[in-house]
Amino acid sequence: MNLSDCTKADLIWIIKTMCKYDLSERSLRLALRDLEYKKEQEQLDRADQLVKTARDASQRYIELLKPYEGMPLMDVPMDVLQQADAALAESRAANKQWAKLMGVKMK
Repeated sequence: MNLSDCTKADLIWIIKTMCKYDLSERSLRLALRDLEYKKEQEQLDRADQLVKTARDASQRYIELLKPYEGMPLMDVPMDVLQQADAALAESRAANKQWAKLMGVKMK
């Protein structure tokens, strides 16, 4: 990572971090590494959030349809189907965001 890769917020963070050190070229490299680590950690935290959202939505989908297991689709109330569809859509959206965030190509 180079200074030219940084946003304004990143540069402010670097300056504040460098104030903790001795403001040398070495300090700049340390601050850039610290920033890179911070950004990677934020990305992983966001990925964890998305996984939890997808998992929770999938669990809601399962719980909604579990009482109707083995029954014809026509016997499942429409509002239950709509809630299950919304939960499934939420899970898929979170999975799609996770894949994009982590650079995973999905079909």
